[in-house]
Amino acid sequence: MRNLFPSLAVAALLAFTAQAPAATPAAPSYCTRLPLPLADLAPLKVDGNPVHTGHAVECRALEVRAGRTTLRLAVAATNAQREHGLMNVPFVPAGSGMLFAFPGGDELRGFWMKDTITPLDMVFVRSDGAIVLIAVNVPATLPKTPDDKIARRQAVAKYVIELGAHESERIGLQPGMQLYITPVDAK
Repeated sequence: MRNLFPSLAVAALLAFTAQAPAATPAAPSYCTRLPLPLADLAPLKVDGNPVHTGHAVECRALEVRAGRTTLRLAVAATNAQREHGLMNVPFVPAGSGMLFAFPGGDELRGFWMKDTITPLDMVFVRSDGAIVLIAVNVPATLPKTPDDKIARRQAVAKYVIELGAHESERIGLQPGMQLYITPVDAK
């Protein structure tokens, strides 16, 4: 519903917040967008005068060790986050991607490229961190592609990592390789 009296609403909000105790909102645990935001600089003062005021990072990426490489991954840990995934993300930077975490253990996980406009590698990972399958260069999907023409991949896994196309080969990922994933509270 559109507010027809925005100035009254703003005045009411300001009056309410002036009376309410200040509360710092909790930052989300994980990022669910790419590229991942970087930490802001700490507040900086010169001769006691503020030059830069830092702000809290809105979220943090999960770092996953893969051999000698550390990946910075956005985490999709809820149904809504997993459903959205990397839809409409035009580019996945090297060393970055998304980790889809599921509740429970290893099960058949099916993925498709609905509205995913950049080709991806899909890395299926068991709950013990072992890579089960790597689907390399899964083709992007143009908007309005019929569902029966959208690329699909599946394997038994607890996690699925999506990287830019050919990124898994560039960093040396292979089936059977052990990844080190911090447990994620998936819902």
